[in-house]
Amino acid sequence: MNKDRIQKLQQRLDALKIFPNNKEVKILRDRIKKQLSNLQRKQDKKTTLQTTQQANQSRSRKLKRYHSYIRQIKNNFPDLPYNVIRHELTKRSQGKPSKIPDAVWQNPSP
Repeated sequence: MNKDRIQKLQQRLDALKIFPNNKEVKILRDRIKKQLSNLQRKQDKKTTLQTTQQANQSRSRKLKRYHSYIRQIKNNFPDLPYNVIRHELTKRSQGKPSKIPDAVWQNPSP
């Protein structure tokens, strides 16, 4: 919808080129340019909103994967609290030794 309005405003700007450059034409041209800039700003806002939504969805998918992985490991070690498993995963990713064997980290399914 905004694209149609932008095109119409562009056509109006082009149509003003045939008139002499007097005071009224300048005022009208400035008004049309302001409307154009406002529409483009609104369009940019929408793309920012879409980018934010995509980022949130991506973050959500990654966190679901992460917590699913931790839950699978917790199924193998029910005596360890969830928080401890997270700390062990952090240690392992840093290259430090952990209480949980490597075989479980590579294939956590029971």
